[in-house]
Formats: sequence, structure tokens, C-alpha cells
Amino acid sequence: MIDIGKHKALIRGAGELASAVAVTLHRVGFKVIMTELPVPLAIRRTVSFSDAMLNGRSEVEGIQSLKADLKNYIEIINDDKIPILEDSIELLSLIKPNFYIDARMLKTDLIDRRNNAYFTIGLGPGFKVGANCDSVIETKRGHSLGKVIWHGSAQKNTGIPGTIGGQSKNRVIHAESDGKINWCVNIGDEVQEYQVLGEIANLEIRSQISGIVRGLISPLVNVSSRMKIADIDPRGSEIDYKTISDKARNISRGVLEAMLIHLKYI
Repeated sequence: MIDIGKHKALIRGAGELASAVAVTLHRVGFKVIMTELPVPLAIRRTVSFSDAMLNGRSEVEGIQSLKADLKNYIEIINDDKIPILEDSIELLSLIKPNFYIDARMLKTDLIDRRNNAYFTIGLGPGFKVGANCDSVIETKRGHSLGKVIWHGSAQKNTGIPGTIGGQSKNRVIHAESDGKINWCVNIGDEVQEYQVLGEIANLEIRSQISGIVRGLISPLVNVSSRMKIADIDPRGSEIDYKTISDKARNISRGVLEAMLIHLKYI
């Protein structure tokens, strides 16, 4: 019988996919620790734990995360919550996790961290089994979404957002200038094509399609030109922006599958 509760899983990143992984692992009993940038860049913040770095706490599907440090993260775990620490690679050697999951979705220039944990998992492009991780989870929409890869790599990054409701590139909004954003809409609002969503450096930010606002970068972020800042879902009220998406849930279960297979054979 596997004693899941004695295993620590450190998830690097606290955006949408990372948070879905955290929710799944927490629910089945792993000791989950997350790390994130001091000013997170997450877009889908209603399903991301990343805002805990800004507000001290956050919640996804009834599970709470608290901003933490090395002095109190164990206490937070014991209180059935998820600690989130400021990201630092030195934490790996200090926390000594059984599992290391890199969910930052950087896609390139990923360093081999297999010596920092008993078992390492990489999400999406940039990871290769035997080169910088022990297993890879496919993150591209399609037949293989969430598949555990034991040999080789995930599909390459195309730079083109997956198609949802018949829309791909137009549903994702990127900054056209550097600076701070002033939003005039909120996540969950329904908007129309060409509607003004906010402004940056006196430049209007407009939606290219009609739909529901599914993601907005925090207005506390000093964004750079071409940075992803918003996401409009053309399916509108058909989707629930407050719960984990089908894509993120599939990926999180792929991570769990890889971890349980590893535990079965150690």
C-alpha cells in the first residue's frame, strides 16, 4: 500500500496548469508545495494560486493557498492548505521534495533538475526524458493531451494558441506597449468584438472577438510589449471561468498517473 501522505511534491509555477496539478495532488493526499514569481504573470487568475503572492492567499475549487516561507510552509501543509513560496532554485535543496514538477511552461532553455528530487516531471515543450526530466506530460490540445511520455519529448511549441470555439490567435491578447494596465472589465464579463477592455500607455486594449473574459493579467504587473495579457473565450457563458478547465484537468491527471507509476516500482 502506497503511503501518499509522506511524499512532498514541489510544483514550480502557480499559473493555471500548475494550479490544476496542485489541486489534484492535494486532493489525493500529497504534501504539495508551490513556488511562484513575486509578481506573477498568470492570466486565468480565478483558477490559479499565483495571486497568493500578491494578496497573501488564494483559492481554487475550495482549496486554499497561503503565501509562505521556509519557516512556516510545513505548518500550512499540516493545516490542509497549500504553501506558495517565492521561486528560487535553492528551495529544492532545502525542501528536498520527493517529486519535482516544472509547470512554468517556459518551453525553452530548461535545465536538468533530476539530481534535485527522486522523480522529476516536465509539462510540455522543452522537456526531454533522460535529458532534463524523468517523464513529460503532453500539454497540446488533441488526442494525446495529458499523455505521460516515458521516451522522448512533448510536441513542439507552434506559438499558435489552441483552437477553442472556432477561435485561435484572436482569442489571446498581447500588450502593444510597455507599462501598467488599467482594466475596465473583469474576469467573467461578457464582451463584444472590438470592445475596449482597458488601456496601457494611453493605448486602448480591444477584444478581437465576442465572448467571456476568461483571463486578465494583474494590473500590478509592469508588462512588456508582446506579453500575453488577456484571454477571451468565444464560448461565452457556456464555460465556467471559476473552475479548472478540461485541458488543465487532463494534464493534472497525467502528472498524477506518472507519480503513481513511479511509486509503484520504487
